[in-house]
Amino acid sequence: MARTTFSTDALLDAAREVILERGPRAATITMIAAQAGAPTGSIYHRFASVDELLVRTWLRAVRRTQQVRPGGSDTAENPAEAAVRLALAFYDHCIETPQDTLLLDRLRREDVRHLDLDPALQAEVEAADRDTAALMGALTRTVFGHSGRRQSDLVVLAVIDLPHSFVQRYLQSGKRPPRSRREKLPDAVRAVLTDRNVPAEGLGEP
Repeated sequence: MARTTFSTDALLDAAREVILERGPRAATITMIAAQAGAPTGSIYHRFASVDELLVRTWLRAVRRTQQVRPGGSDTAENPAEAAVRLALAFYDHCIETPQDTLLLDRLRREDVRHLDLDPALQAEVEAADRDTAALMGALTRTVFGHSGRRQSDLVVLAVIDLPHSFVQRYLQSGKRPPRSRREKLPDAVRAVLTDRNVPAEGLGEP
């Protein structure tokens, strides 16, 4: 009988499903193997521990998000439109990859921080954090001309938190948001970036 080969992505998909169904603290190698239809040895051949598997699942979702790029016309005359286009691209990404979007709700950065990681994997997590910060910093400088704390928080609110909030409850219920949600997003993004009274404290992290 031919031996079945389980791809890394298939194992990560299985881990993601277990996390979404039971939460990261309840995920075990045995549960993930059962979800994948794979022997536990196939998982231990790729991953040293369940913590590594969880982190690899998180990293994959984060890296996919980092690859989101907006389309559209040149915005040299109105830099804030770059944020609008990125917010729309992130909104579309959330809808196109609902499982990854929900995963990042269930397995957050602070959860990853408390997992038992070897130095090499910890370095990968920190590199992902730096890449996200660099992307947000570049966009903040495009929109505001400089990258202070308040400006960075407003950009994160506009291009990450707002699009996510526009789709979250729909994805959680397994539904696709109505088109009107996307149509309302640009004005909401512009309002955040131009309203000097929006408090910067507690708006979230990139």
